[in-house]
Amino acid sequence: MNCVYFTYDGLLDPLGRSQIIPYVQRLVTAGHSFVIISYEKQQRSAAEILAMECSLNMARVEWLRLPFGTGKMGFLQNIIRGMLLVRKTCKRICPDIVHLRGFMPAVIYKLSRSRVPHLYDFRGFGVEEWMDSGKIRAGSLPCRVLRKIDHRAVETASGLVVLEKPAETLLRKTYNVPKVPLKVIRTCTDLSLYQPRSARRADPDRESLRFVCLGGARRPYRPDLSLRLVSQLLKSGVDCRLDFINERDHAEISAAIQEVGFPQEKAKILKMDYDDVPGALTHYDCGLIFLDTSPWRRVCSPTKLGEYLAAGLPVISIGGIDILDALAVRTPCVMMVNQGELSGAIGAETVNRIAAFIRRPGVGRACQGLAQREFGLDMAGRLYSALYDEVEANMKLDACLSLQASLDKNRKS
Repeated sequence: MNCVYFTYDGLLDPLGRSQIIPYVQRLVTAGHSFVIISYEKQQRSAAEILAMECSLNMARVEWLRLPFGTGKMGFLQNIIRGMLLVRKTCKRICPDIVHLRGFMPAVIYKLSRSRVPHLYDFRGFGVEEWMDSGKIRAGSLPCRVLRKIDHRAVETASGLVVLEKPAETLLRKTYNVPKVPLKVIRTCTDLSLYQPRSARRADPDRESLRFVCLGGARRPYRPDLSLRLVSQLLKSGVDCRLDFINERDHAEISAAIQEVGFPQEKAKILKMDYDDVPGALTHYDCGLIFLDTSPWRRVCSPTKLGEYLAAGLPVISIGGIDILDALAVRTPCVMMVNQGELSGAIGAETVNRIAAFIRRPGVGRACQGLAQREFGLDMAGRLYSALYDEVEANMKLDACLSLQASLDKNRKS
């Protein structure tokens, strides 16, 4: 199919490089052609843009960029510019389908009044999550309008993607879901970027535990809880440290360090190129995922989960996210801690349980085995390819039925 892929995330963002480009490349290999429309942060350099453009040109992918505006005026400009560019692009190339990655592209696309069939890659319950975070007031006019547009985007979709099986259940309870192809495709990881996990390094820090928090640090993510966990371990006599690998939320992380009273010498905030992250993760012993939950957010699929597991890192979290809760029960790779303990004093039993969980022989191989079975990018690529094939087959069938109905009508005339 001839496709337009519309995303509110930047291709130069870590998420764009890990969760958009690899999927598109696999769909190109399967025979589909793409024009990608993305919003890029204004601090991106000309060299970064040129390198990405050359890479996409080699893959026979056209890339159209919009500046990502911030603040209320920037948000409005994002919507207007997106509407105009999507509409113009659809008129120019007459695509078979528009792939909408998430809530904002779905809203902008429906506002553009374009009539090309669309695939809604449903990344989350946007309106409800905005209400949870205070971005929008429940019952307000913007809330009602956005909800109506979002529901219409689901109801008129030619195909749907959700991140986890519980998300499909919640989607069907919340929306009038049409009878179209639907796939559960969680956020996955390019396993080829990660080396097999060996035993912990024999160096002077052999007994030290190195924790890492990768990716976003703004709400709903909770860097303060990651800091509180490691702080409690330090107070209990465990030699450990915590590093944040993060691109843009350094001020928020620094504020959390001050709020918790975390020892400065035991924390680092690191900014690194996406290509360097897989190698960097091999220097850690455990990945942390702490975020606020809600009925809507609990069905999410954190990108960092697959990346930790692919690097051979066991994961510590709190309850309330379905995929993490499930993995904690059925695998030795995820452990839950009580959020209440993080604000008080972790007992000796919990400290020993954490240390044993991280230092357990073979834990790295177990985590990488889980990543291979359930978080591999090739598996996700096959699911996307199958979805595209099903959507294309349905569209051809609909065209044939429409033609037959027209012929029957002409005969009767």
